[in-house]
Amino acid sequence: MKKRLVTMAFTFTIFWFVCAGADAQGIPQGFDLFGEFGPSCLYGDVHSSATGNAKCEAGRFFGGVRLRLTRHDAVEASYSYSPDVFNEAYPLLYSNGRLRSHSLNYVRYLSAYSHLQPFATAGVGWESFEGGGQTSSGTPVGGDTEFAWNYGAGFDIIPYRFVAIRFEVREYLTSLPDFHTGPLHNVCPSLGIVFRWNRNRKL
Repeated sequence: MKKRLVTMAFTFTIFWFVCAGADAQGIPQGFDLFGEFGPSCLYGDVHSSATGNAKCEAGRFFGGVRLRLTRHDAVEASYSYSPDVFNEAYPLLYSNGRLRSHSLNYVRYLSAYSHLQPFATAGVGWESFEGGGQTSSGTPVGGDTEFAWNYGAGFDIIPYRFVAIRFEVREYLTSLPDFHTGPLHNVCPSLGIVFRWNRNRKL
């Protein structure tokens, strides 16, 4: 809980300074509201017979708001939810019922064409694992919350000024919940829709 509170304070402090600086310069120029869906693929030492291969056995909903500061710069607050991390024959070594992620990101648009806008992003936040896991000796494992980095890239296809189709891939990097014995990677390709409200018609 203490680690989670520290992470929350850190992310909200960054967000406040960015927004305060943006407001002083007469921006933001607009904002996006988005919702995306896709698989949630984890790889690492996920169970006693792990091979290191990615396991894409869970779906993910991903949504949030992106504040457009300039034509090329934005900040984003997002939330994602996977209803079932894994469903397989091996007992897992950590909480595997649900996975929730909260992140604050910087987004850099590589171009600002009117109908195609590729971007790269990186940020910090936390991931919460809940329910269902057990140790190798059969002891039930409770939930755990871990600090997480994330980074990725994608692009918006914009058929109309106020609507876009977004495709992106992100990776969330954290440590193995409960045991903290190594890294756990969560790769998330997703496809979704974006509702855009922009004062700048060039965005």
